[in-house]
Amino acid sequence: MARVSVEVPAELVGQVRETVLLLYQATAESLHQALRARSDEEPSAGEAHLHRLRVDDLDDLARLLGGAARDVELTGSRDLLHDVLYGALIDAGERLAETSNRAWRGELPLERVQAEAEEVLALDTLLRGLDG
Repeated sequence: MARVSVEVPAELVGQVRETVLLLYQATAESLHQALRARSDEEPSAGEAHLHRLRVDDLDDLARLLGGAARDVELTGSRDLLHDVLYGALIDAGERLAETSNRAWRGELPLERVQAEAEEVLALDTLLRGLDG
């Protein structure tokens, strides 16, 4: 797999870290299931190996993102970084929808909608740069 890099601005590091941790958890659970199935039915060890490699890559990303309050350069497979950025974009879109709804009801100032929209656009730009 081709390795690529992406520079995550400090203001997006927390959101990207959250997505990495969610993917880490899901991949660890998939690894566990693959190992369990292997002991029961003896499927190919390849599936477990692929999950293990992805866990290792996510572990590297989680360590890089750590408690960073600075820009962070992430390097990994294009597919993994795509999953991370796309997941962060989906989460940001959901926050934008919720913030828009609450602002429409008068619970939040309209400026909060703009801040959430800027986050969505910034993540979209990172994703497009990765795909470009």
